[in-house]
Amino acid sequence: MKSVKKAAVLGLDGLSWNYLNKLIRHGILTHTRHLISNKNTYVFDLECFPPSTPPSWTSIMTGVNPGKHGIFAFDFIDYATLEHRLFNAMHLEHPRIHEMLSMLKIPSIVINPIPGYPLIPAQSSKIISYTIIVPKTQYYPRNEIMKKYAEKINSALELKHRKTDETDECKRTLLASVNLVEAVFEIVEDIINLYEWNLLWINLQIPDIILHKCNFQIFTKVLNIEHRLFKRIDNLARMLNELSDIFVIVSDHGFSTYNRLVRINDILAKKSYVKTTKKPTARALKEYKEIKLEILGKSIKEESYNQYGYVDKEKSIAFYISKWNLGIYVKAMEAIAKIRKILSSTEGIKWVKSREEVYSGPYVKRAPHLIIRPDYEGGFLQSDNKVIGKMYEEGEFKDHHPSGVLIVKTKDLRLKDKIKIPNYTVTPLIMLTLNLPLPKTTDATKELMNIISGKQVKIKFKNYLPEWKIMKSMIKYLRYR
Repeated sequence: MKSVKKAAVLGLDGLSWNYLNKLIRHGILTHTRHLISNKNTYVFDLECFPPSTPPSWTSIMTGVNPGKHGIFAFDFIDYATLEHRLFNAMHLEHPRIHEMLSMLKIPSIVINPIPGYPLIPAQSSKIISYTIIVPKTQYYPRNEIMKKYAEKINSALELKHRKTDETDECKRTLLASVNLVEAVFEIVEDIINLYEWNLLWINLQIPDIILHKCNFQIFTKVLNIEHRLFKRIDNLARMLNELSDIFVIVSDHGFSTYNRLVRINDILAKKSYVKTTKKPTARALKEYKEIKLEILGKSIKEESYNQYGYVDKEKSIAFYISKWNLGIYVKAMEAIAKIRKILSSTEGIKWVKSREEVYSGPYVKRAPHLIIRPDYEGGFLQSDNKVIGKMYEEGEFKDHHPSGVLIVKTKDLRLKDKIKIPNYTVTPLIMLTLNLPLPKTTDATKELMNIISGKQVKIKFKNYLPEWKIMKSMIKYLRYR
């Protein structure tokens, strides 16, 4: 294959256009501001549904919807056992961009592929993974250089958990993020001089974790530590831009404020579809504490109410799984139409659809039977999965929003921008710009044809799935768990 250009991607979890513009207005992201105004830069509103880290990043990195890659949320219900479990990389049914490039013998450097655990080895790739659901920092290949990088990440993570005089959860999170970004910057400076690469992809859990843990002033004001952090991120963006022919900044969802919670299991309980239990037994539906504490912060009380009910998974006819999963699991198929009608007529819910209406592909049946989209634009947000005796809560809330950010700098294509495109368009667009064959399974062909301006581009395709199945099976023997 003839020489391939270089693409660099900076993934910023939870970045919205509003938050990005706040940082630009305050004079922090000077390089990013110049980048956006460059004549070869194109900006898009990225449609990210569901607005959840695992499925959205996976769609971004594979070029297909969850029905084809198999990751629908943080968590899911095992239909056979009713066990509440977390999705991981072993559920991934489609290769991500660095894995497809590996099949083409094209080298990549990836920090934090999603899903991040267990790490799936890919020849020609250098991989580091340390996201919140990764038990310990993982790296590939297993050599002394990569081990050194993992230790640098571990040192930064240890600072995050070390006791300090700083009691403010927001400032602690910002300080920890500064340490991590500095570690990543130093790793990138070093690794690009040691290994060949044509794709350099870095995903950071920023600003998502900050927006979760800081109070509402984070949306309008700039804290001193926040200024330091994003100056470093802007420097990282500058370096990646200078190193590459194609540079991309992308987020997996946006972030917004809301004034009402819709309590979906309370609505279902009122109609007798949900049955409750007062004790958090094995049959009770609980949310994952490690996700809740890591994302929302330990300052959030585990129990917000004195009187509440857990969903009894065994006795319920149907139930909403969790705030990390916008789905209704239905045990009695004959109840689906009635439940859909009830929820569709509920204030605060924009639509309710069957999983087949939202997703397409061989793994759709992994998804919950019904998918819910809250009326985000109307100020509504989904609640947790408990039953507390009321259908709505009013107050100030903040959480994910399905509008993400996509910024693409390239001289190789002319694009029609300032429009909304789905998140699975990102990887095919990068591969097209690199003149590489797109996955035959991609959902983005129509979107690509719509946004390419000027002369038509010939799109090549390749079936990456047979080799992917072999690559994925190797993890059982290489012990990367």
